[in-house]
Amino acid sequence: MPYYDEIFKHVTGAFPQDLAVLALKTSKLEVGERLSTEHATVRMHHGDMTFHVRLPEEEAILHIEAQTDDSTHKPMPLRMLAYSSFLALEHEKNVYSTVLYFRPPAGQRDLGFYKYGNTQRGGVSFHYNVIRIYELEGEAFLSPDAVGLLPFTALMKPPEDMTPQTWVEKCIETTQTVDVDREMRATLLFALSLFGSLVHPNDFFQDPLLEAIMQESPFYEQVIQRGIAQGDERGFERGIAQGIEQGARQMSIESTLATLKARFPDADVNALLPKLEAIADINQLKQVNLNASLAPSFQDFQETIEV
Repeated sequence: MPYYDEIFKHVTGAFPQDLAVLALKTSKLEVGERLSTEHATVRMHHGDMTFHVRLPEEEAILHIEAQTDDSTHKPMPLRMLAYSSFLALEHEKNVYSTVLYFRPPAGQRDLGFYKYGNTQRGGVSFHYNVIRIYELEGEAFLSPDAVGLLPFTALMKPPEDMTPQTWVEKCIETTQTVDVDREMRATLLFALSLFGSLVHPNDFFQDPLLEAIMQESPFYEQVIQRGIAQGDERGFERGIAQGIEQGARQMSIESTLATLKARFPDADVNALLPKLEAIADINQLKQVNLNASLAPSFQDFQETIEV
C-alpha cells in the first residue's frame, strides 16, 4: 500500500544513519545526501532509498529496498541487479544494495545474489544483502538513540521471556522517549503502529493516549482520509484502525497469491482472489497466508479455504 512506502521514506530519510549501519554492517560510515531518482529513465520503486555514503576506504552509494512481502512483479535478484546497475552507471561509484523484508515468510527464498554465464561466454555475478527484519533480535535495536530503526522494532523478535503484547508496549514506551520534536515523535509512533500491525493485532496499538499523540503526525490524517474514502463512516476515531486493517488485509492477500504463484506456477492462482477477499478476519487471512507456504499441493490449499 502507498502509505507504507511514504512513511518508510519519510522516517529513513530523516534518520538514515541507523539504517545504513544495519545495511552495511559497520558504524564507521558517514551518510551524505539522499539521491533523487525522479529524473531517471528507469524509475526506481517508491520504497527505494539511495544515499551517498563515505566509508573509511571509499565513497559509495547505499541502496535500500523495503519489502513487506516477496516481489510479485519481477524476481527480486533481477530487480536489485537493475537498480544497482543503473546507479553505478549514473554515479560511477560502487553500489551496495540491501533488501529489507518486514513480514514473515517474505525473503526466505531470497539468497541475495544473481548469476549467469561463464568464463567463456561472459556473464555477471551480483550480490546484495538480505535482512529479514522479523528475524532480528529486537532488544539489540530497541534504543532511543537508534531512532531510524524504532518504527520496525515491533516486527523483530522479542526476548524469550516476553509476550508479543508486552514487547509492543516496550517498543511504544521507548519510542515515546526519543529526543525529537512533537510531530516527528507522533510520526515515529504512527509508523511503529503501521508496520507493527503487519504481524500483530491492531488492538495492540489502540490506546487512547497513544492515538492522541499520533494525531499530531501528518500521516495520521492521510490514512484517516483514505479510510473514509473507502467507505468508513464511523468517524475519525475509527478511521486510523480501518485504514491500517484494510492495508494489512490487502498485503496479506497479495502475499498469499505471490507465495502460491511461486510454489504452484501451473495453478490458476488468481481464481482464488474473490475467496480471499471474502475473508474479513485479518487473523484468518494470516493463517491462510501461512497455509500457502506449508500446503503440500495447490489442491490441499484450496481445501483449507473451502472449509
